[in-house]
Amino acid sequence: MKFGAVVSNAQRGLLERLKILEEVALEAERLELDAFFVTDHYMLPWSDETLEPWLFLSYLAAKTSGIRLGTCVTPIPFRPPGMLAKMVSTLDVLSGGRAILGVGMGWYTPEFEAYSCWDPNDVRFEKTKEALNLMLRLWTEDKVSLEGRYYRAKEAVLLPKPLQKPHPPLWFGGTGKKMLELAAEMGDGLICIGPRWVPTYVSSEDYGKIVDKVKRFRESRGKGGDFTFACIIAPHEDWREFVKEVESYKKSGMNYLILGIVRLREALGQLKMFKDEVVSTIA
Repeated sequence: MKFGAVVSNAQRGLLERLKILEEVALEAERLELDAFFVTDHYMLPWSDETLEPWLFLSYLAAKTSGIRLGTCVTPIPFRPPGMLAKMVSTLDVLSGGRAILGVGMGWYTPEFEAYSCWDPNDVRFEKTKEALNLMLRLWTEDKVSLEGRYYRAKEAVLLPKPLQKPHPPLWFGGTGKKMLELAAEMGDGLICIGPRWVPTYVSSEDYGKIVDKVKRFRESRGKGGDFTFACIIAPHEDWREFVKEVESYKKSGMNYLILGIVRLREALGQLKMFKDEVVSTIA
């Protein structure tokens, strides 16, 4: 088991919370968690006050030395994929090879309509697939040209390449059949949503079914190597019950627990309790 923590990059009263956001990341590293994640949004129903996540993670890269830094998750169709590939590569270089790209299709229509382009689900999926193929080529090939359905590149050169080889890990969000198949084909991990992070979440029983599906998809494609099965679970008021929940997800195949920090003012205390009551028990 490995352990990480995630906070939302959208916060009410964001300017007054900048210091605590930084302190949470530093505390996660001090407690020797494996990774620190942020969500990736420009606007959300509960707050339009957001930090650009890749700039924030690059800032944190200079403040930390060992903890991995990533997104839970990035809406791939939201940005031009060539530019996103450059941003992720830059973070990987500046951090010494610690970047993780969370992969999603996006879900909040208003932020797409404000900053990008909103499309139906099937189009956003196809854009995600085509964009990832372009990004992988940019990370691994000397010069890339593409005439795709949605994206184009002419003799694009991305240097320096990411430090992680062949590329920074791709951890997929989403539990639909197409996204699970894409995760099995192109991904290095899967991030599901567990209790209390959002109102609708995947139960431990359903999580086990998802894990089995991904494993079957990978086997059918001859995919070997390690694969991360992560889940975001927000704290329970009773830490003993929290441990029981974690154990149930672990039995269902979870090998990476991400603590979902909902109340930022309680974050430092929650991280300490998480380390003492959960990490020390489950690990």
